[in-house]
Amino acid sequence: MTPEQIVAAIGMLVSEPDPAFDTLREGGFDPRYPVTIAACPETTAPLDVEGHTLICGTVSVPERYDAPDGRRVPLTFALGRAQTTQPFEDAIVYLHGGPASGSLGSISATTEVILGGHRAHRDVVTFDQRAAMLSSTTVRCREVMADNIVGLARSAAGRPEIAGEEAKEENILAPCIEELQAGDADLAAYNTANNARDVQAVMSALGYPEYNIFGISYGTRLALEVLRTAPEGVRAVIIDGVAPTGVKLYDDLFGPHGDSLEAMFDQCAADAGCAAAYPELRDKTLALGDILSDNPIPAARGMPAITSDLFYGLVMMRTKHSATWTRDLTGYLPRMIYELSEGDPTTFDWYLTTYSEPKPKQPADLLAPGAERLSDDERALALAALASAQSMTSQSQSVASAIGQLKNDLVAGMTAVSVAEAFDRRVTEAGRELTHETLFAAAKDYARLLSDDPSKEAIAAWVEDWFLGPDREALLALVAAMTDEDVARTFATGITELAGFQAGVESAMGLYIYACQEDYPYNSLEGFEEMAAAFPYSVVKTEGMMTEMRNMAATCALFEPAPREGFHDPVVSDVPVLVMGGTNDSQTSWKWSGLAAETLPNSRVVIFPNAGHGSSLFSDCGLDMNVTFILDPEAPLDRSCLAGLAPKFALPDTPLP
Repeated sequence: MTPEQIVAAIGMLVSEPDPAFDTLREGGFDPRYPVTIAACPETTAPLDVEGHTLICGTVSVPERYDAPDGRRVPLTFALGRAQTTQPFEDAIVYLHGGPASGSLGSISATTEVILGGHRAHRDVVTFDQRAAMLSSTTVRCREVMADNIVGLARSAAGRPEIAGEEAKEENILAPCIEELQAGDADLAAYNTANNARDVQAVMSALGYPEYNIFGISYGTRLALEVLRTAPEGVRAVIIDGVAPTGVKLYDDLFGPHGDSLEAMFDQCAADAGCAAAYPELRDKTLALGDILSDNPIPAARGMPAITSDLFYGLVMMRTKHSATWTRDLTGYLPRMIYELSEGDPTTFDWYLTTYSEPKPKQPADLLAPGAERLSDDERALALAALASAQSMTSQSQSVASAIGQLKNDLVAGMTAVSVAEAFDRRVTEAGRELTHETLFAAAKDYARLLSDDPSKEAIAAWVEDWFLGPDREALLALVAAMTDEDVARTFATGITELAGFQAGVESAMGLYIYACQEDYPYNSLEGFEEMAAAFPYSVVKTEGMMTEMRNMAATCALFEPAPREGFHDPVVSDVPVLVMGGTNDSQTSWKWSGLAAETLPNSRVVIFPNAGHGSSLFSDCGLDMNVTFILDPEAPLDRSCLAGLAPKFALPDTPLP
């Protein structure tokens, strides 16, 4: 961040809200989908200021679009303004994966990383889709979650289980599904077709009759469904890590893993040095799973025992964008595979150590390989510049932390502790005086309390039910002193605290609602078992992954299938689409990119070597290509940067840094 940006951010923090957001504060641009403004989750970028550069809230959409006067679903959104005074009118919206993983858990990841390059030219939008995280309020199994809140909290804190309070999946999922099926939610309405209508509704409510889409993973399937179900207003689409509607995702669970390994074999074969050093790479990989299962390399060398699970667990990290340390792993895999086949853990141990105990890079480590051409004076100047850059980075982080704290203080609107905060602290103190059994019961009752409308009376009744003597008197006095804002803040604080414990269950439930109702009827446990039996790479086919799919089949049997005719047909559209995949992606095969493009006549396919899931995010090449495409979807794409992304393979005699 520049000094000018820091000064501007602080200036905005202490100024009046920007009138550019007035229409949203007054209910939005489309009366069919009312907007309610609310505080953003505390995951915004340091220089984003609510009410000025960013605004959050909910858009109310029908649970069923053929019944617009029926039950409504509030979809939580964040809108970041373009970083220019003359933005394009068509915003870009990010469609997250999962389904149901949400995007508002880290707003800055979307506004600064995924859509950061686009924000220089246009507004950016992200929202949690129906049944996803902050937009899951209409499909929450509140009673079951309350009954299990103690186990969930202890599990989240890494504390041992207590008999009768275990946070096991079987304790939660089946009764949760039963509660949802008996409740008000029309579960069949939580599907990709209605999600597609939601995309159009959100963008209309926020004032964008024309817009662009960027989807990753499930977001690609949703983007394709928008082109089929609600294409009006869509200018251009990017889909990255494509899950085409016609692919049997669960039957073919192992297929993408095999495709990523085979891409590595091809890359090695195309490299003269790698091909000569590792001529039997595929055969070695085929055999490695059985070798490590039968003869794992023991832990006696001071490192973990190398099993098939440990080895492939490391390989799968290549697909994760957040795991930056794995980006060079492909270059070492052939050497690792050959060594491990002979019981030699040298390269594997070295790589695992560089991950487990990363060493801070010194300026000399950051010099490019061509630095040997520098004179002594030039090298000294380069090192001084790099040292200054590292110092600036550290200072930037300190400034970001300070601005973040200022934002939190200003949002709280007070310098002293509020009544709500005092109540929260006093409850914590009073809880220490309760027996375990009483504390657990009080926590469950509190979780139920927070699912209702905020009220001072409800808080007081909860205090009277669970506390005695001076603790009760002190807490009731605080409740009596609460304003409406304090009551709302007390509920918001409690909901936020519980959300961290419940997030895993809610994410799983959101996935099952989609997968079991609309996808699993197109798949089957028998189909999975058949394809798994034919899959050749035993190093991938771990017992854990096999068990996971069998458990999913059992969970999906608890749902009523809600398949929709034509949902799995290929999507046909003339809208410009950029289709991208990464050769390291073991979640959605890079080969599926071409499959999706077959019925998109105005599409282009780009495959990024040595990139994982969300392939364009792994390099400046990909990020720049995204921005270029949205700026002019019809212009030729410069693919020359792809060549520099190919893995550089470590040969047997290559020194390990």
